[in-house]
Amino acid sequence: MTAFVVVGDRFAKFAANTGAVTVSQLIEKVHGGGMSGAVKLVGGQGVTESDWDRIRAALARREILSEFETHPLRHGPLSDRSETHKHNRHNILVAGLEQVGEHEFEAALRLHNDQEFQLDHMGVHVQGMIVLEAARQMYLAVCERYYPREDEIHLFDKMETAFRNFLYPLETRLRTAVTAGTSDLGRPVFDVRTEFRQAGLHIAAVRTVGTALSAQSLERKEHRGAERALRHALKNSPAPDPAR
Repeated sequence: MTAFVVVGDRFAKFAANTGAVTVSQLIEKVHGGGMSGAVKLVGGQGVTESDWDRIRAALARREILSEFETHPLRHGPLSDRSETHKHNRHNILVAGLEQVGEHEFEAALRLHNDQEFQLDHMGVHVQGMIVLEAARQMYLAVCERYYPREDEIHLFDKMETAFRNFLYPLETRLRTAVTAGTSDLGRPVFDVRTEFRQAGLHIAAVRTVGTALSAQSLERKEHRGAERALRHALKNSPAPDPAR
């Protein structure tokens, strides 16, 4: 049996360098009669249920659907918009979040074909900003779900990242450990470490430290900063042109 990994169209460079196929390439091959015999299709990142429906429909039209095994990449349910602070579901990267220890959590990385950071990326690998954003979402999703604070919002104090291997558009697991404490001002502090693993390799580790503030306190702090920045911009703006 021949096996292919299927990835979203935006991962065409990865497909070209590895022998994987994109959704569009696969459907084109099927239409052109270039796919036959016993074939196993394994899902990578960027392939939606709608894409799998299109693939199965193309196989059915060629009357070869029974010759193919399809194995979509199962991520589990997406974390909620309120947990990730993202409006567009295409940009939610955390799925299947679950607690696996007293302060330990696991999830799957889920990359939509139209995820915002993939719209303008030229590499074979998945860009590092995805790792940072997924770690940010993991911090928020874990804290919002398992360490709820009424009327409080998380403010990041720092993020530290170490990359060890390239990330590719394939199955990826996230494992997070949380240390909860209290700041000198009596505010809840969360030290969250998230590791990314793929194909048995340690891809990256991100440590995010943040503080939970009341929504009102954060709003006041944010507004003061915005007003200060605006005053500075106006103060340092070019002098009027005397010739005008």
